[in-house]
Amino acid sequence: MKRFALISGLIGALVCAGAQAQPRGHQLPADNLTQLSAHVWAIEGGSPTIAIVVGHKATLIVDDGLGTPNGRIVLDAAHKLSTNGQKLYLTTTHYHAEHATGDGAFPADTVLVRPRVQQAELEAEGQKLVDLFAGRSPDDKALLQDMHYLKPGILFDSDYRLDLGGVKVRLAWFGPAHTRGDEVVMVEPDSVLISGDVVQNKAAPYFYCSECTPESWLAVVDKIAAQFHPKIVVPDHSPPGNASLIAETRAFMASLATRIQALKAEGKSADEAGKIVTAEMQAKYPDWGSLNRLQLGVTHAYAQ
Repeated sequence: MKRFALISGLIGALVCAGAQAQPRGHQLPADNLTQLSAHVWAIEGGSPTIAIVVGHKATLIVDDGLGTPNGRIVLDAAHKLSTNGQKLYLTTTHYHAEHATGDGAFPADTVLVRPRVQQAELEAEGQKLVDLFAGRSPDDKALLQDMHYLKPGILFDSDYRLDLGGVKVRLAWFGPAHTRGDEVVMVEPDSVLISGDVVQNKAAPYFYCSECTPESWLAVVDKIAAQFHPKIVVPDHSPPGNASLIAETRAFMASLATRIQALKAEGKSADEAGKIVTAEMQAKYPDWGSLNRLQLGVTHAYAQ
């Protein structure tokens, strides 16, 4: 279904407005651009959600999809929203292929900004993720056929500020959660947090990196909660919501971390603990998706 977001007060409801064919593989829809706030738009209905932040001097794109064809869709949308000659910034919430391989569509003067640790992670493991996605389906393989990465123009350690012209944006890295280099983006005048995979809407965490544990993820969410108080939260792989998504993610991680510690103290193996916490969290969070991935978080926690 095609969704349109209506912002009223803190955040409006998403409503359905007509049927739309599901995209093949990770192909982004070219006609599902939704305005979330005064300066923030999103390309929804694909994987992931792409955010575009527009000021009167520059535009920031957050994630660019899987492969050059998706990058073209993102770039075209940004051009439609921006004035001619507007400076273009690009950033990525993390290095995974569906978020960071659309670079080939972007002009050479695009300024790519990302955390230094994320860039190192991409250089070390990016090709592995490209190969993984290319092996999943002929459609994804075709999307990735001509991909190439842009060279970063700006690398930062933990915090970077952009002024897009009347729109101030903060890019922040707080530590490992889903990956080592997860970035969140706060659009300050609109009170919009683009949360990547770190804060989702009823979607269970995927502890991808070996340092990614419930405790490390909880520490990142605690920093987000302490520093940002958004009216709108835009996750990568689930619907937008309000600040309650941060509290829900924190409660989930705290419960998971505490239970794993208790099971380890009882002498349960990582495999046993994984089965127990998965069953318990499925009962406690029946409307959350992807809870079968929790075993990986248990394994990483036990290895710490």
